[in-house]
Amino acid sequence: MNSSLRLNTYWITCADGLENLLQEEIEQLGATITERKMGRLIIQGTLETAYRICMWSRLASRVLVPIFQHEIEYQHDARDVAEELFEAAVNFDWSLIFAPQSTFAIRLHTEREIRVNPQFATLRVKDGVVDSFMESQGRRPSIDIKQPEITLYVLAGKDAHIFCLDLSGDSLHKRGYRRYMTDAPIKENLAAAILQKAQLKQKQHDLILDPMCGSGTFIIEALMILTDRAPGMVRRFGFNGWHGHDHDLWQSIKKEAVERHYAALEQPLPKFYAFDADWEAVKATRQNIIAAGFERIIDDIRIEERVLGDWPDFQLEEQQKAFIVTNPPYGERLGDKASNRALYQGLSLLLQETFPNQSAAVIAAQIEQADVLALQHTETLRLMNGKLPIYIRFGEIKPLGINQPFLATWQPQAVEIEGAQDFANRLQKNMSGYKKWAIKDNIYCLRLYDADLPDFNIAVDLYGDKLHVQEYAPPKTIDPEKAKKRFNLALATLRAVTGLSRENIFIKTRARQAGKTQYEKQSSASKRFIVREGQAKLLVNLTDYLDTGLFLDHRQIRLQIAKEARGKHFLNLYSYTSTASVHAALGGAASTTSVDLSNTYLNWSKENFVLNGLTVDHPDEQHQFFESDCFEWLKEGHEQYDLIFIDPPTFSNSKKFYGTFDVQRDHLSLLKRAMNRLSTDGTLYFSNNYRGFELDEEIEAMYQVEEITHWTIGPDYKRNQKIHRAWRIRHYPV
Repeated sequence: MNSSLRLNTYWITCADGLENLLQEEIEQLGATITERKMGRLIIQGTLETAYRICMWSRLASRVLVPIFQHEIEYQHDARDVAEELFEAAVNFDWSLIFAPQSTFAIRLHTEREIRVNPQFATLRVKDGVVDSFMESQGRRPSIDIKQPEITLYVLAGKDAHIFCLDLSGDSLHKRGYRRYMTDAPIKENLAAAILQKAQLKQKQHDLILDPMCGSGTFIIEALMILTDRAPGMVRRFGFNGWHGHDHDLWQSIKKEAVERHYAALEQPLPKFYAFDADWEAVKATRQNIIAAGFERIIDDIRIEERVLGDWPDFQLEEQQKAFIVTNPPYGERLGDKASNRALYQGLSLLLQETFPNQSAAVIAAQIEQADVLALQHTETLRLMNGKLPIYIRFGEIKPLGINQPFLATWQPQAVEIEGAQDFANRLQKNMSGYKKWAIKDNIYCLRLYDADLPDFNIAVDLYGDKLHVQEYAPPKTIDPEKAKKRFNLALATLRAVTGLSRENIFIKTRARQAGKTQYEKQSSASKRFIVREGQAKLLVNLTDYLDTGLFLDHRQIRLQIAKEARGKHFLNLYSYTSTASVHAALGGAASTTSVDLSNTYLNWSKENFVLNGLTVDHPDEQHQFFESDCFEWLKEGHEQYDLIFIDPPTFSNSKKFYGTFDVQRDHLSLLKRAMNRLSTDGTLYFSNNYRGFELDEEIEAMYQVEEITHWTIGPDYKRNQKIHRAWRIRHYPV
């Protein structure tokens, strides 16, 4: 019988978790599965079957031919595994497998129970093979650990040691195209497995997008699948020096693979998009696509440097189908878990806005990250990417729902509440008055009521579809029980007028604050939500702190900064959660710099950036955050900025500035230092909430100063003109 037609046993190895998908693939290639173990399938097949797996398997790691098994006769604690392996290797005639002029390497793997120095044991196996050749041939083969002609795979076990020939040579996940690498890449065979699980070929998508493409692995593997390009078409294998190698059979399989690929290239392909925030990754993707053999279609693939917040209009027609697959920079690439969560939240919102009802597959390092994704009809696959467990969430992207301000859908209705009718009427009047403005300017967050009536001394803010209610502490002359009943009546009225449930209403009591009190944690409930303002998505915390992370009265100035920021270097002092910096970044700022004394708020700032798809770990440091006293920071640096925003607290206990900061006392020194950092044609916006504040006359003498309070206060704060004061300050022309 022709040896190529003889049935043999082969081991097909894979990453843990891939066994099911690999079995489906191997059976389609004509193999019969006889046994299945973790990370390995044992099959019966011909040499042609083994060659086809080497050429066509997108999921396997190695194709091994068992050569012999060395049984362990006696089990004892003092056994010398390395010497057992040497004895097994030296007593086998290796000239039956390969010639002494061939180079070889040993790949040793051990079962968990085996205790042995792997380097020494590998050396002893090598010694045994070499000594066997010297005994039988009088010549010895050479070692080549990088590109050997023969690779011997040895499994050291408790009951037996098994010696195999590795037909794949190097791991099959190495297709040969990944010439340029980025941080934390996914292995090629895992990427292929994810695409296979997503039924890439069967679903015939019109658009394929990887918005965080890294070195381009998903895009390349998708191209290979859709153009029927065999993953083994251009790589080296481990059987060329093997005595059992059938050269003609292999060449026929290779010829068939080439013909299939070029025939498939004539068929139309979906539109491919590969984006990454890192220019080096963009370059790597382009170069790897060319190295993979797709140079002729490289110009048809849109490969661009883009952050998540800068997606183009994809123009997907109604009946067209899109597939989004990506490996976000989870884990050490991004940093803390909160920032990772914000990244997945931002990606999810973007997918909902852009690709509702389309398919997606997203990798996560923790299952909690995957759970943030707004997908339906989901499946989760757990795999090992090297030693790192990863979770892949598959599903259909949920539509965003009503993507418009709450007031756009709210309708006034008759509300009769004894003892609070005036409050109900005033609230309805305010909401009706703001409705047209909210729809026109896309306002999601605003102040609905601010102690308009003396009997209802509360402030009511709308954040998306949540209410944040602040009760101003009543005077000591008011009976506490009466005040409590009045407040509960106000809450009942709010629910009746707005139609919002108790779960959507969050309550705080606000007294006059001093020093750092306003920044101290009030609760640990951590009710954090994403709200919208202009182009920005921002995280607010409605429970834990006195302030929510978003000062609504500065909305207009933030939106103005977004309009002016393109191409400019922006500085945000006393940046708090850096919402103004987010607006500047989304507005196209060349760079943003945010300075605040609180590490808590700077971490919150980074989450806001990540939520909007803006990188905070970019090698060029486009967006920087400094935990520092603003006076000291201004004093120590020399960089110039085109646009500066300063919104200092009225008073704080900053130990780095004479023990305290007082905005009236210290603003002259602050502004002079800041103006030294402003470019000659730049603009500085200065604002504060101290009601008795007066700008120092020296500032007006030294610089062009224009008070802009009137236009920085939105319609929802017109009833309270003293919420803040603001100025635009520039250098006089030279």
